[in-house]
Amino acid sequence: MRTQTQVRWGLGNGVWTTGGPTYADFIRRTTAYTLEGIADRVTAPTLIMDAEDDQFLAGQPEMLQRAMTAPTTLARFTTAEGSGEHCHVGSRLRAHQVIFDWLDTILAARQRVNAAPPIAPTQEER
Repeated sequence: MRTQTQVRWGLGNGVWTTGGPTYADFIRRTTAYTLEGIADRVTAPTLIMDAEDDQFLAGQPEMLQRAMTAPTTLARFTTAEGSGEHCHVGSRLRAHQVIFDWLDTILAARQRVNAAPPIAPTQEER
């Protein structure tokens, strides 16, 4: 931590975020942060972003996508395009492009559904 500011910041931020008193406690507390057993309860369309060389969450995006029952889009970010690291730090512009394009698609579909004329009630519903 003395020579790697990223490690120092990451651990310090983790301790602050989780309220843990020590670095070891922070690491133990991270095990509670999971969607295991509840991912199938998400109902909203979900964008899942996967960085090719993510050193922290490799394989997790695919696992999440398999666990979900809601509509999902798995966006892959590559090192060749400059966004293959964790949180796409090499190219936030590319990540933002994907996020906003996805939102445009999802929101446009939602508007089409909401703009559809109401369906007349059936004889049984009257």
